[in-house]
Amino acid sequence: MKEFSPDYIEKLINIMKNNELTEVTLEDDHSSMVIKSNGFKPVIKEKEEPVKEEQPVVEEEKTEVKAEEKKNVVPIVSNMIGLYFSKPAPEDKPFVQVGDEIKAGQTICIIETIKLMNKITSEVSGKVTEICINDGEPVEYGQVIMYVEQN
Repeated sequence: MKEFSPDYIEKLINIMKNNELTEVTLEDDHSSMVIKSNGFKPVIKEKEEPVKEEQPVVEEEKTEVKAEEKKNVVPIVSNMIGLYFSKPAPEDKPFVQVGDEIKAGQTICIIETIKLMNKITSEVSGKVTEICINDGEPVEYGQVIMYVEQN
């Protein structure tokens, strides 16, 4: 393979950064070269930085306090990815709200995956203490949907 100038390699790296690529391979008949990255961190403007730093810190503090205060509070997590819906239809009332008592097996929300509406049921009985997702937001596998204080 012919040698590449540092300027050419730098241009490739910039293309990788701009397109969020993690690997580029150059090959010819006799050899190959691979440029890899562990991921590029986006440049954060100074004006946006304080807002982004403050919010996660506050959320982490709430979670830590909640876990310490109440040992019998359990998370209900999503068993699939999709969109979270708290009610069966826009005009209907939510399946559950903060403060509601729920029973194991009760429907607590719907997660839409590939146009299929999947009813999610609670595995525990108790009082809903927090709902962590807003209607229509995406939810990931293993993400906490809500917290329930067991009786």
